[in-house]
Amino acid sequence: MQKIAAILRLECPSFDDPTIARLEFDETVHRNAGLVVGETDTVRTILFMRAKSAAVCAVELRRQDKTSLSGPDRTSVLRSAISLGPVLIGEATVDGDAIEIAENLATILEPGDIFVSGSCRNALADNLPVDYEQLREKASAGFRLVVDDNEVLSAIRHENPVAPDWNWKIPLPVFSMLILIVAGWFWFNMPDSQGPSTPNIQSENQGVTR
Repeated sequence: MQKIAAILRLECPSFDDPTIARLEFDETVHRNAGLVVGETDTVRTILFMRAKSAAVCAVELRRQDKTSLSGPDRTSVLRSAISLGPVLIGEATVDGDAIEIAENLATILEPGDIFVSGSCRNALADNLPVDYEQLREKASAGFRLVVDDNEVLSAIRHENPVAPDWNWKIPLPVFSMLILIVAGWFWFNMPDSQGPSTPNIQSENQGVTR
């Protein structure tokens, strides 16, 4: 099955358990509706349905990388490349142009960089408060995001969540409506209630007369 999707390729010296926990990796990817489709000791490839989700996820991970490091010189070691294009989703694999473009962008990454492809930059236009630094002479070579992590994260808090938390906050109105429908059905289909029985005075009088 072929779809247009965003691919975030993350590179790190080591994606060991302490690093994944420090980055809050699983929680951040899930919150932004991402799906890990490839992993090695130093690389994670994540699929998103929207370029903005991929960019926000990259910014959140980079910010978490900086703030979780100790020492005065806290510099992110993550390298992020984002592309947008057709991907072929199989039962156990994901291939396509977007995967290859992200891999090519990753070859020129420096620690802390977030690079986006030309198509991804167009999709992000006016959606995030970021600037872009064009790489090389051709726009197709990609763009570096010049971004303040705190400014981006502050801006998206005023919008709908990228990946809603599907808990009781969403289905509660539907659940309440179902309860009202069921209660109304029982109300209108219950048999008429009969009041307390009263003696048949006429029959008793007839019996006395006889």
